[in-house]
Amino acid sequence: MRIKREKTLSEPSVAIIVLNYNNSQDTQLCVERLRTIQYSNYQTIIVDNHSTDDSLERIKQFSTDETVLTAEVNRGYAAGNNIGIQYALDKQFEYVCILNNDVLVDPNYLQIMVSTMIENPKIGISGPRICEFSDDTILQSAGANTDMRMGRVTQLYKGLSEKVVLGKIINCSYVGGACMVARTSAIKSVGLIPEDYFLFYEENEWCLNFVKQNYEIVCIADAKVTHKGSASINQIGGLSEYFMYRNLIIFMNRNANFSQLLYFYPYIILFCIKAALTKKDGLRYTKYVYDGIFKRNKFANLER
Repeated sequence: MRIKREKTLSEPSVAIIVLNYNNSQDTQLCVERLRTIQYSNYQTIIVDNHSTDDSLERIKQFSTDETVLTAEVNRGYAAGNNIGIQYALDKQFEYVCILNNDVLVDPNYLQIMVSTMIENPKIGISGPRICEFSDDTILQSAGANTDMRMGRVTQLYKGLSEKVVLGKIINCSYVGGACMVARTSAIKSVGLIPEDYFLFYEENEWCLNFVKQNYEIVCIADAKVTHKGSASINQIGGLSEYFMYRNLIIFMNRNANFSQLLYFYPYIILFCIKAALTKKDGLRYTKYVYDGIFKRNKFANLER
């Protein structure tokens, strides 16, 4: 049951966007936790990304004050969330919070993030510390950095105690899409989340686009959420691995400069050769790279 609080006009308005695909159970748990947060001026927007089960009916049953939107076709993580972002822009919300449906938030997470962004107007996107669902004292990440020569992503402080980041505001390349808060005033100049990926690397590029507009990307480590893991993604075998490697190629081709690409492509070619010689079915990595170069999508049938 939602705790009723009188809206505080001094609190900026926030649209919290929760994307669902065939996983209404996690979505309900996520929304129920959101109903208890220590923030009054927010609206939860559930976007059903064209689920093929009975998710939409279940969501409508448990929704009370939440807004429910639907996608006519599943075009991936970015496109689904962009439906909610565009709604927030049209309704003139001041911030949007992108929240995975398998995330549980601490009651004060949003108040900490928004107040910190008010005090630091150059922050365009922020994320909280993300802790493991199985042990919420252990960090899954506190921001992340991308090596633009090798395409390697490093989750900062991964596996360490959450105590090591308390009190810190951590500058980084990007924050994970599990939970991110963005200014709508910045989104109007930067644009929506890039929809070229279907899954993975869209938040990397979105954050990079903010940096190009002279905004900072930070993890506000005093804010906390726990992240279960991609239950919706794991419903389809091979989906995660395929898009992780295929989209790395797309991301690098779209965002790396010429000298970085000169370093990256010999590296990825050597990786594919080694994988082909040492891993079972190792040639699959070459296929991922090929599809990335030519922007093919073997899971295109999911866009329905």
